[in-house]
Amino acid sequence: MNNSVFQSQRINDVIGRRKKFAVFPLVCADHCARIFNKEFKDVANDFVMLAETLKYGYSLYKYDMVLVFSDPYVEAEAMGCSLEYAPYPRLKHSVKYSPDKLIKISQSCVNPEIMNRITTSPNHDRREVIINAARLLKESLDVPVFVSIKGPFTLACFITGIEDFLKLLLHDESQAKSVIERTLNFQRDYLKKLLQIPVHIFIGDPLASSSVISPLLFEKYAFEPLRILVREIKENGMNAGIHICGYTKPIIDILDRLNADILSIEDITLKTKTLKMGGVSTSTLLHGDREQIRNEIESALKEDFLILSTSCDVSVNTPSENIKTMIDIARSYEV
Repeated sequence: MNNSVFQSQRINDVIGRRKKFAVFPLVCADHCARIFNKEFKDVANDFVMLAETLKYGYSLYKYDMVLVFSDPYVEAEAMGCSLEYAPYPRLKHSVKYSPDKLIKISQSCVNPEIMNRITTSPNHDRREVIINAARLLKESLDVPVFVSIKGPFTLACFITGIEDFLKLLLHDESQAKSVIERTLNFQRDYLKKLLQIPVHIFIGDPLASSSVISPLLFEKYAFEPLRILVREIKENGMNAGIHICGYTKPIIDILDRLNADILSIEDITLKTKTLKMGGVSTSTLLHGDREQIRNEIESALKEDFLILSTSCDVSVNTPSENIKTMIDIARSYEV
């Protein structure tokens, strides 16, 4: 069996518990753009350039899957938020929801009131950039292609303003659920288009971690939207991953009930029936030496089955040699 075929099967073999581990540091478009010497704003707004940039990262590192992840704000921007690039995107203005005025957003269009307040951009809705880049990668690569989408809870925080939405959770349950219902419907529409390619899906919901909200609030507001998305992904025959960085110990049993295929968390020593992903600190990969990286890999591979990865996105400035080191050491343990 040639190496490319071996790699293409490895993720599914680990999910099926036929292989012990696969390897994929969470390398995203920002890091790939830096090593490919491209301006990130150009990459984030052009599907051909995004696909080429992610393909360049894969060709350099040869991990076992590719993740189409431009930045966390693709859907928030499409729902009416404005961004600024400095040089990487950050939220400039959220779409303000408040107890006395709930701005309504439909799946098909953005409210004109919102449109008047955002920065005009030729690629305001970048979902098609992601969809088309994923299609190109699916056609040209032999390894599984995953696309990252935002969890409805985190997306609700982005479009409302994080602090404002957290207040809304405590003071107006009805309106908070209304916002989440809108973000869930928005993501279901986006998901439907991605599953037509088809690609595997990672749902990132970092603001639903126990570092931000209580387990009670997670179960009340975040669990069901995630469960619905996971179910729809799996009903379409694709793999569903969940990524929640931060403190997850208090909600680990709840996360396990989502029935996802992969659970990407910082602490992989937590016991789950779901296949875990992680094991190497993002900070170690950024600042550590070969011995430190090896030690964390050896500790991580004590797990029966694992997708060996970083605990969160690989930093933009992570040395390429450290990423290559992580993958080379991991390959030396393959059987």
